Amino acid sequence: METALRIQPRVSKAPRASPGRVYAYLRVSTDRQELDSQRLGIMDYAETRHLRIDEWVKETASGAVDASERDLGLKLLPRLRPGDTLILPELSRLGRTTVDVLTTLKELRERQVAVQVVKGDMRLDESLNSRILATVLGLAAEIERELIRARSIEGQARAKAAGKHIGRPRLERDEDHRSKLDKHGEDIKRCAAKGITKLNLARLFNCDWATMNEWLRRHGVPIAKGAR
Repeated sequence: METALRIQPRVSKAPRASPGRVYAYLRVSTDRQELDSQRLGIMDYAETRHLRIDEWVKETASGAVDASERDLGLKLLPRLRPGDTLILPELSRLGRTTVDVLTTLKELRERQVAVQVVKGDMRLDESLNSRILATVLGLAAEIERELIRARSIEGQARAKAAGKHIGRPRLERDEDHRSKLDKHGEDIKRCAAKGITKLNLARLFNCDWATMNEWLRRHGVPIAKGAR
């Protein structure tokens, strides 16, 4: 007796709900095609993992701007709650430098927000592997900061050895010393000769005491004897 073989049709699993909300973050400069590519990549990633995206966050910003100064840091991060998930097309979308990216990841971890990255299939959540990875990334951020600091110190040392001035530019020309008080120079000298105090001179010529004191010092103008 022959038994008929029945093939059950494949049924797609419905997206499962996450413990919190699922956000998908997209950042581009101005390229619309790049935005569509990122969106399709995230949609495919979410579908294969049966995740339902609750909200899409799109931002057009330069990669030269720190995450803390973009909508990511100013608007999205403050809204995230423990248990939420943030899906990214790639890790570099979190910042403009390694330190910026790792600093943002640290803040997300402190907020107990799971991060899933399409490129590289990276997951940062409360699992043991994720905790180990977060520790490694934190060390990498600290190392990067130290390297940046060391490069800065070395650069300053080389510049100093080469005779270059470090810090604010020196005032070497006469025009660099010009003051708004110069046009009142003769009047100031006459008042100083009459014994008018520096404080009253400052009031008369609409400036602060420090500015008047510096002008008098630079021009060698004394206050007449007996004046304070």
